[in-house]
This record gives sequence, C-alpha cells and structure tokens, in this order.
Amino acid sequence: MTQAPNDKAARLIDVARRAEVSRATAARALGGYGLVTEATRERVLAAAAELNYRVNELARSMRSGRSLTIGVVVADISNSFFNSAIRAIIETASRAGYQILVLNTDDDIEKERNAVRVLIEKRVDGLIVVPASQHEIEHLLVQSEPEVPVVLLDRRVDSDEIDFVTTDDRVAAGAAIRHFAAAGHVRIGLLVATASVEGHCLAMPEQVVSTVRDRVEGATAALAELGLAVNPEWTRYCHSSVETARAAMAEILASPEPPTAILATNEEMALGALAAAQEFAVGIGEALSIIAFDEAPWTGVFRPPLSVIRRPVAKLGAAAAELLLKKIEDSSYRSSQVLQAELIARRSVEAPAL
Repeated sequence: MTQAPNDKAARLIDVARRAEVSRATAARALGGYGLVTEATRERVLAAAAELNYRVNELARSMRSGRSLTIGVVVADISNSFFNSAIRAIIETASRAGYQILVLNTDDDIEKERNAVRVLIEKRVDGLIVVPASQHEIEHLLVQSEPEVPVVLLDRRVDSDEIDFVTTDDRVAAGAAIRHFAAAGHVRIGLLVATASVEGHCLAMPEQVVSTVRDRVEGATAALAELGLAVNPEWTRYCHSSVETARAAMAEILASPEPPTAILATNEEMALGALAAAQEFAVGIGEALSIIAFDEAPWTGVFRPPLSVIRRPVAKLGAAAAELLLKKIEDSSYRSSQVLQAELIARRSVEAPAL
C-alpha cells in the first residue's frame, strides 16, 4: 500500500491532492456529511485507501459538534436476543462512522437512570434504550443541550414522544396458542419472564413492561376466542432466570392436572421449563409441548427441536440504529416501527398424549 510522501502519516491535504479535490470536499467525503457526488466520494475514498489515511476522529467530532458515539442501554446483555440486537446496532452504526457504548441494567430502573445520565455526560449523540419500566420514563424524556434523541428497542412506554422499534408480540402469542390448539391441546399454560418479581407468582404484577403485557394478553385473548379455559394454576410469572423458571415449572407439573402445552416467553423460561420436564421425566413433544419466544442458537439443535416465535432480531437492531441516525440528523424526524414475528413449527409441539 502506498504511503504518504516521506513515509509520514497521511494528512487530509494529501488525500485531497491525490483525489484532485479541495480539502473541504475531501473532508465532506470522508466525514459522510454535506453534498458530495458519488463519483467524487469514491475518488476520495480510493485516495484515502491508497495513502492509508486514518480519520482523526477527535478533530472530526470537534468540527461537526458531535462525538460520533451512540449509547445503548440494554436490559440483559447475557440474553442471546439482546446480544444479536447489539451486534446489528454496532454494524449499522459503524457504517455511518459511529461507535457504540453499551451499558447493562439487569432490568433495574435505577441502573437505567444512571446509565442514561452517564451516557449523556459522555456526550453521546443519541440513545437506544430497552426500557425497564413502561411508566417511569422521565429520564428518557431527555432535556439536554445539545438535544439527545432517544429510540426504544423491543419495548414501548406510556408516551407518544418517544419513538420505538418493536415486534407485534400480541399477535405472535396468539399464533402460538392457536398452534397448540390445532395440535389438539386444551390445557395450555404460560411461563412468563418479568423483572417485576423476585421469585415466581401466580398473578401478573401491576408493573410490567409492554412485551410482558402484550404476550400475556395475546395468549389469553386467543384462549378465550378458542373457548379454552384460562387456568391461573397453569401460569407463572417468574424472575428471568433459568433456576426460577425451573422451580415455577416444577410447581406446574406437580399439580393434579398439569397443562399439556406451555408457552415460554423468553430463552430463560424455555430452558427452565425443559429442566423441570427432565426432572419429572416428562417427554417434550410427548407429554408436554413447548413453544418459546425467540430463536436462541440452541433451539434448533435441541432434541426434539424447539418450536419458536422467531422475531427479526437483526432487523430490529438495525432499524433502531437507522431510526436514531435519522433523528440525529433531523431532530424533528418521527417514525416508530412494529415488525412481524414468525412461528417456526418444529417437533416440540405434537398432539397431547391420551
């Protein structure tokens, strides 16, 4: 690769001379701002590559008034769904010249408030947040100078001032219930993940995030439409951990007339249900059918392969990043999105044993 004259680090003026453009035009082409024709941009990028030119990010951010960073506040970084979403955010943002700062909250509202405050203090240009509460949102209505736009990922809140990118989980949960019913199941239960409880309980907590409410309401509405019983003994609301889900599922299986099908609302719930089924020697796809929200990497190789509600996680992350980038460029831009999920039927759902 050709180096700059005298083997010194290439400067912007060197790139401009090689591309036969002005220094200002070279800066616009490399910085991705302003009006530059595609042909000129390609010529400048080619010259930069030939000279091994590296953009001085500090200088560029000082000129643009931006830090070229985006803050991401995620509920549970250990969950494979959020891992995949973050990867898509990083890839989308990096193509626009942005770096990502990720903070984890464990679905704790105080940690979320602190994370938002810290990221704003670090002068991020925008925030993507997985909100821990549908109601406690004052910290998300950011009042700062310069303005920091916010996009919500995976969940909505009680405000029409904050844009979001989510999936239609109500419809997806209803589709799962109908799939169970089509296979002949009439005793259908739910294993529901929520940060609103420490252990597990029978009744829905008063404060839950939008995904929890949508999935439960979608499932119960479908059960009612099908004329099937909604037995509260077949449902548990669980802290989102495998061990809590296992203990809750064990209680369900130990009941006099346990359900023959379970909808697990996240990866931890599915793993807990499988662990309890193994403990009780209950065969999956035999005495118990299972559908899980989200296609974790292991679901297709488990035996039998697990039926899942596949949400377009990479598309969700990319859409959130793209929306935020538009809002950074134009503070008046508004556009929430609701994407569709897909039921992937596998052998974990079969007709109930007689």
